[in-house]
Amino acid sequence: MIKVKTKVSGCFRSEDGARDYLKIMSYVGTAHKQGHNAYDAIRKAFSGCPEFIFA
Repeated sequence: MIKVKTKVSGCFRSEDGARDYLKIMSYVGTAHKQGHNAYDAIRKAFSGCPEFIFA
């Protein structure tokens, strides 16, 4: 996934940005594998309930 992102955008602007991207994509990937909608997973994470995908 990181290779696709760097090919599309050319590069990451910082190492911290790359790490943040990978954290988000990891979370979304786990939610998807658990059968959850990616949008709903991100919305719940921002509302304070990120652990629902691990239950």
